[in-house]
Amino acid sequence: MNISSEISRGNTFKTDIAKRYTAFLSQYPEIFSDLIKGSDFDFAIYDTLDAYDDKNPIDSFNVLRNGHGIDIIPGKAYDPDLELALSTKAVEKLIQTNTKEEYAQLLGSFYNEPDEDDGWIDFILYKRTQTIIDMGYGKFAKTAGILEDEDAVYSM
Repeated sequence: MNISSEISRGNTFKTDIAKRYTAFLSQYPEIFSDLIKGSDFDFAIYDTLDAYDDKNPIDSFNVLRNGHGIDIIPGKAYDPDLELALSTKAVEKLIQTNTKEEYAQLLGSFYNEPDEDDGWIDFILYKRTQTIIDMGYGKFAKTAGILEDEDAVYSM
């Protein structure tokens, strides 16, 4: 599937790391190919765990899956499906990956084995887990090793 990406310039990003991360994501829109049209989620970048605890990111943007690809928009979404919180150290390493699978596996390692020095991520779900899975996030989470068994959620 060939999908396109566009970075909205309506607002600007506050930090260089967000500019570099969004440039990376726009080069690899296939990362979002499993999501259904209308999926919208926030990315929030934190420089410390304390800032994460205080919900005070250094920068944020959202990714909207449209009919032909993705739109990357500075700031938080109006009604996001979830938030992906990332440490700056995790972002620095993620933007060095070369494939969707490599990106997913590294993202999963930051979730499954978070480390303040090496990098961490966390997810904050704003919709029911089953809804999130049905929107296509589950397939990516499975590739990342975050969701072991999608069927287990169905039986809850």
